[in-house]
Amino acid sequence: MKKHNPLRNQEGFTLVEIIAVLIILGILAAVAVPRYIDLEANAKIRAVDAAVSELNGRESLTWADVKISATGYKTTGTPLGDNEVWRKITEGTTTISLGGDYTWTDGPHQNSGPSKFEFKGEVFTVSRRESKRNQPGVWIKK
Repeated sequence: MKKHNPLRNQEGFTLVEIIAVLIILGILAAVAVPRYIDLEANAKIRAVDAAVSELNGRESLTWADVKISATGYKTTGTPLGDNEVWRKITEGTTTISLGGDYTWTDGPHQNSGPSKFEFKGEVFTVSRRESKRNQPGVWIKK
């Protein structure tokens, strides 16, 4: 009768294989963790860029609406073209809605300097360059 040796034919990982796997996991963690940490900051910046693009889109559409209206974009008289564009953008309110995550901290300004809004606890500054007869106004993130 043969004795069966339990240590023979055992399958498993060697110490070298385990160490190699740990080194590979360490390298992956060193690369992935900094990217994950920056992910939220990058997402905030992209969301603010999207809000500024939204403002510029609204500005362009409203400017075009004023241009093709019966009165057109006036450079003299009342109301002036940019004032009419601003009136239509704000629709008689003191703010422009950007959605629930955005809050204007000092309200949007037509041409009187920078405006500030808050997005997820961080304050961002934008300004508006007034519209002209041949181009819509532009919102710029500072």
